[in-house]
Amino acid sequence: MRKTPFYIFILASLILCLLGCEKSGDPGYPLPESGPPRLIVSGFVCNTDSIALPGIRVSVFDVREPQEQDILSYNYALTDTAGRYTIIRYRGHNLPSEITVVATDTAAIYQEQVISAPVAYDTIRIYSSYNTPQPYNAFVTADFILSK
Repeated sequence: MRKTPFYIFILASLILCLLGCEKSGDPGYPLPESGPPRLIVSGFVCNTDSIALPGIRVSVFDVREPQEQDILSYNYALTDTAGRYTIIRYRGHNLPSEITVVATDTAAIYQEQVISAPVAYDTIRIYSSYNTPQPYNAFVTADFILSK
């Protein structure tokens, strides 16, 4: 049995791949140009003694549809042991300049706090006759200091 043609095929395939293949540069998540725009809300929750508070519910409201169900990490999040949270949802068509973010202690030890937080946008270049940057992903940072 001759194995030489098989080895030649493998070697030729590797050479073609090395010569003709490029690295995709794929970061492992959708690039802004390849997916819908997102609203990313993140921050930190602590008490007046600067101690991180885990298990605090942080919600966004003014970007939700009237009958939209609660979905963890989409329109609300719970803080982790370091007091951090992140909410990632689709931005939709609106371009708000600020959104309302609410921190609620479900154990009722700390008072609820409401923040109107500013929204910052990154941009993408829409290739048209104007070739102007357009707002795309929205970013909000809302840090809370809760008191008893």
